[in-house]
Amino acid sequence: MIKSEETHLRRAISLAEHAGVEGNRPFGAVIAAAGGAVVAEGRNEVASTGIVTAHAELVAITAAIAAGHAGELIGATIYASGEPCPMCSAAVVLAGITRVVFGAAEPDFTAIIGGHPRFALRCAEVIGSSDTSVTVSGPNLGDEALAPFWRYAANP
Repeated sequence: MIKSEETHLRRAISLAEHAGVEGNRPFGAVIAAAGGAVVAEGRNEVASTGIVTAHAELVAITAAIAAGHAGELIGATIYASGEPCPMCSAAVVLAGITRVVFGAAEPDFTAIIGGHPRFALRCAEVIGSSDTSVTVSGPNLGDEALAPFWRYAANP
């Protein structure tokens, strides 16, 4: 990862921290357009809203569209604090985002915070089953990416 990518991923991790403090599972996401400018951010809002689809990635995609940036999603990169679930992975494809960079891998964060229901399909598998070209990079930033999950587990 280049420096700007680390910055965006660290911002997603920071958003995950905020989500965890608010009682949501600790996930955050940042979307950067092809030129590198941030077009939207999101954090998990499932517990605080009761909306089961309010995952960080979907919140960020929805925010980008609501702000009039739908066109900028084409060719964009999404930075996610944790590996996107199958639902969010499919939304990435449908939104036209062409790169996913995630921090913590699903087996690693699930070992810390648990979670059910759980799917066997990983982000790269869901995206790889589509007819589009999307690059997936992760896990990245090691223990730094897992830190919000450890803090959340300590104070559920």
